[in-house]
Parts: sequence; C-alpha cells; structure tokens
Amino acid sequence: MLTILGFAMIATFLVLIMTKKMSPIAALVLIPALFCVAVGQGAKLGDYVIDGVGNLAPTAAMLMFAIVYFGVMIDVGLFDPIVRAILRFCKADPMRIVVGTAVLAAIVSLDGDGSTTFMITVSAMYPLYKRLKMSLVVMTGVAATANGVMNTLPWGGPTARAATALKLDASEIFVPMIPALAVGLLAVFLLAYVLGLRERKRLGVLTLDEALVREPERETVTVGGSGGRSGGAAAADGTSGGTGAGTSGGSGGGAAGGRTGGAGTGGGVRLRKNPAALSAPASPEFPSSGTTDADRTEDTGEEEEFKGLDPNRPTLRPKLYWFNAGLTVALLTAMIMELMPIPVLFLLGAALALTVNFPHMPDQRARIAAHADNVLNVSGMVFAAAVFTGVLTGTGMVEHMADWVVGAVPDAMGPHMAIVTGLLSLPLTYFMSNDGFYFGVVPVLAEAGAAHGVSPLEIARASLAGQALHMSSPLVPAVYVLVGMAKVEFGDHTRFTVKWAVLTSLVVLGAGILFGTI
Repeated sequence: MLTILGFAMIATFLVLIMTKKMSPIAALVLIPALFCVAVGQGAKLGDYVIDGVGNLAPTAAMLMFAIVYFGVMIDVGLFDPIVRAILRFCKADPMRIVVGTAVLAAIVSLDGDGSTTFMITVSAMYPLYKRLKMSLVVMTGVAATANGVMNTLPWGGPTARAATALKLDASEIFVPMIPALAVGLLAVFLLAYVLGLRERKRLGVLTLDEALVREPERETVTVGGSGGRSGGAAAADGTSGGTGAGTSGGSGGGAAGGRTGGAGTGGGVRLRKNPAALSAPASPEFPSSGTTDADRTEDTGEEEEFKGLDPNRPTLRPKLYWFNAGLTVALLTAMIMELMPIPVLFLLGAALALTVNFPHMPDQRARIAAHADNVLNVSGMVFAAAVFTGVLTGTGMVEHMADWVVGAVPDAMGPHMAIVTGLLSLPLTYFMSNDGFYFGVVPVLAEAGAAHGVSPLEIARASLAGQALHMSSPLVPAVYVLVGMAKVEFGDHTRFTVKWAVLTSLVVLGAGILFGTI
C-alpha cells in the first residue's frame, strides 16, 4: 500500500504543477500532508516535517548565502569578462546563444555546485533571451542538462556517494567513465545546437552589422522594431536589469533611453529582425519567455536598446577585481577540499564580500535588499520541499518504493544488472534524493549483481547515468534557483526538459556500454 501511495503522491504532485493547478510551494506542502493523513500517520506529520526541515536546513542556508555572495560578485563586476566573451561569441544569434548557454553551464559546473552554476549562467544569459524573446525554458533545460552531466565529477556528489556506499575508490569509478561522460556532454552541445536552430527559425532571420562593434567592453545589442529603422542607439539611461539574477546590480532599470539620435556613445552590435518574427507566436514546445507588455517595445517602429551588464553601474568595484577573484577561487577551493561545511564557507564569504566591497552600512543593506527576493523564493521552496521529503521518508514510502522496484527485476536480468542499474537510475534519481538512491538502492543492486558475477564498479558507474535527469528533479534544491532566477514556471521547465534529459542519460549509458566501462 505504501508503495502505491508513494508513486501516487509523486504523480499527483507532478501533474498538478505541470498543469499549473497549484504552485510548486503549495503542492510541495499540501500534497504530502494529505497523503500522510491518507496512510494513517497524520499525527506524526509534525515530526516528519521537522525531520525534513532539519535535513535540508544546511542546504537552505547554503543557498541563501550563496545567492548573496554571487549576487554581490555579479554586482561588483567579477563575471563581466565572462559575460562579454559569451556575448561576443553569441553575436545575438539564437543558435549561438543556446550553445553558449550549454558551454557556460558546463564550464561553471566544474566547481561541483549546481546553485553556483545556475546563478552565473542565468545572470549572463537571461538578458539576451529576454530581449530577443527567446524561450526561457530552452535556457533552463540546456543549463540543467549540462550541469547534470558535469555533476558526476568526484566532488560533485553522486560519484562520492556511490564510492562511499560500495566502499570503492572514487577515481576508479569516475576515470573510466570520462569517455562516456564526454559523449554525454557532446550530446548536450548537439542538443543545444538543434534547439538553437529551432529558435532561430521560430524568431526569424537575424542579421548583424559587424562594423558597429567598436568597443567590445561596452557591447550593445539593439533589437530592431517592425519598421526596421536604423537610427543610432544612444546610451540607455537605466540599467538592464532588475532581473531575478540581479544581473545589473539594480532593481528597476530598463532599456528606455536612446531610441533616437546619432551614432550613439558606446558602439555595439546592431540586430535587425525579420518583421514577421516580431509577432511570431511561441510554439507549444517553446513556451512564452514570460515577456510582459511592459517589456515589449512600443509598436512605433523605433529601436530598443539593451545592455547585458551596464558598464557604468554604481556597484562596480574595478579596483577590487583581483581581490574578489581571489576570494572566489579560495572559496571554491575550500569547498572542493571540504575544509569547512559549504554553508559555513558561503556565510563567511558573503560577510567578507559585503564588508570589503561595500564598507558603508546603507550600501550593504541595499545589496542584501536587491537579492532578498531570490533568497526568499529559493529558501521558501527548499523548506517546502522539506515537507515532501520528510513525509516520503518518514512514512516509509521511499523504502517500499525502492524495494518494489528492485524486486521487480527478473532473475534472468542478473548478469545484466549493471545495465539494469543504469536504466533504474533515471526514474529513481528523479523521484528520490541522491542519498536515498545511492545509500538505499545501489547497495541492494550491487549485491544482486555480485551474485551473477557483476563487479560493484560496473554498478557504481552505471548508477551515474541518470544524473542528467536528476538535476531537474523537484527534490533538487538547485533547480529552484534556476527556474526562480529565470522566471520560468517549474511545470514548464519539467515538461520541456525531461525528454531531453532522459535522452542524454541514455546516451551516457549507451556510451558506457560501448566503451566497456559498464
């Protein structure tokens, strides 16, 4: 009965958020509460929730201070060179923008932290997607899938868990899987290329005037209106943001100024759209980017200017650039070496970054306030997820679901238990935490495989195949950072991403089998 109710609870949650009948926070709280009562354990609901909150509190603290830390780093200009490099590569071409998203997410994922990856990726790419009216779920889907493949790094979590659970060396698990994981990453880049081509086709033909690129450090992307006028673009008198990512260090700004005039003050890249593309509707697979009427250029044929990161924003601290870079490298190094718990590292890092970059109290309060919306949304989502995981674990649903899945594997599949493990890693790492899968299910699968001569190393390697899908699981706190900062409905993200993530996971598994590591 608990098995059936467990699957029913997860299915109910997914259906409600994907059909937008309930918000993720409400569904994460109310659905498990109802099912807890349904299994006759309503009196213990409080204990289960407190246990869940206790388990996720360090994660919530880490996310809160990580958002503040990286928000400050974005404000002071630490990532401006990366953004400019990505913008130069993208050149306002939707295909290049999507590929750039995948590349950036993969590079930043080297730190092993999904939240960090999503904050930096969204901060860099969100403005381009927004102004070119590209589908934001393409950005979140590509970023999550790329990060899922890179999440298999030994310091990323899953590999270390598999090694611990099966008492193996992490390098023996990871190193032979590198070719398969490389193929998986190439599959993500290919996916980004295909999705980018589809976005380019949906939006229309884009052309660039390279001659206008005079000052790369002050690149400007100008989106032509339906009339396609070529008037100059003066400097915008507002910032580019107020996005959830805190990209511009401001909370309002816009691209209001400079619609008429001469050659402009900063040079830049000029983009003109096919007039038909300006009114092209989003396809069912590419939901609307969430652009409101207030964000659209008035239908006057005039041009709209946009700057990804305002080079003149008052929060920039160019004299402290190397201090901030050194602090970030030191923080990530300490995190990888596990010198302190990650929440403590980000707490100390955020305090130090605020104190050095903004020594005056009003400035510090302003920076905290600028990122408070993200902090509240993400931490609230994590604590709501604590109710879901607390009930799922406390009632015994997870254990019964895992036992049922393992028991459903036919004895004839014993010699192929590594492949079975790889296939099971897709749904199981999506519907339960990595801890539950690696410490609760993988040892059972390894024991079953050992009886048929299957090495625990093969089981451990195969268990990594599902990570591309795992990163979009509703039980992964980092995914709420991604959808929150990108202003994407979690249901839209899930509906778009799952199929591509499943395909990527199967590519990794197939490559592992082909290379003989699984």
